[in-house]
Amino acid sequence: MKPNLLHSTVIGSFIMLIASSCGGNAPEPIVNPPGVETSLASTALVLAKQTEAANPFTATPSPTASEAPTPTPKISVNGTVLEIRKDQSALFTDHKAGIQLLIPTGWLPLRVNENEYYQAFTSEFASANPAISEHLTQIQDADLNNFRLDAIDVREGHTVNGILTNINVLFYPDDVRSLEELAQAEGKKKSAFKDYIFLNRGYPKTADGTRILVIDRTWRQDQTKKMFQRSVFFRLPTGALVLNLYSNRDFKDTVLPDFEQVVNSVSSINP
Repeated sequence: MKPNLLHSTVIGSFIMLIASSCGGNAPEPIVNPPGVETSLASTALVLAKQTEAANPFTATPSPTASEAPTPTPKISVNGTVLEIRKDQSALFTDHKAGIQLLIPTGWLPLRVNENEYYQAFTSEFASANPAISEHLTQIQDADLNNFRLDAIDVREGHTVNGILTNINVLFYPDDVRSLEELAQAEGKKKSAFKDYIFLNRGYPKTADGTRILVIDRTWRQDQTKKMFQRSVFFRLPTGALVLNLYSNRDFKDTVLPDFEQVVNSVSSINP
């Protein structure tokens, strides 16, 4: 059976909203009982301390002139590599999808159940912004075969009205549909969100000439939380790649340039 990309993208939105990445009935929010969420967060904090003792990780390292060269990052069991660079941007490589991309400075990139994920629980960002801790707990059970990377905008003032701004990277190795087929399927989906609007779709090209599918959506979480989602679909030889941006609807113009940088940075690592 072909994967339901809309279902996955909407699940991503539930994750990002802490109540809210492609079929049938509209998805319900993933909500763990309070005791379960407390247990998950506590476990993650314990793992974070253990990981820090064994292999310290800094989400936003501050290189100095005298520091030793950074060792070559290892490929995870899921086939990914995340390398924090000196300018605080991050190079993400997915060997299963056969791509790499660049996350700009100002974002906290992480792979679920990797060192940086556990360290994020004890980071200054999470301490200063409870929505980040809740978000980290919500994505703990993500299917890592598809959910490849999450990046949270940690700049001051970029969590608007309790809504995190984040990007996730999804990969579906079994989806061989064309961009047109994906667009048609997406347009037929329904949503339980209030004031859900399928804004538009188009087939622009990235900076290197790659043809992509872009779909925008908006909805209302409640009377004050108005959401925006942009999904970008890549047709790869290895499957379907989806990049999602989620933000407060009124804040989208501030963060769309960063997302466009990420989209334009996608490149193949295969010969």
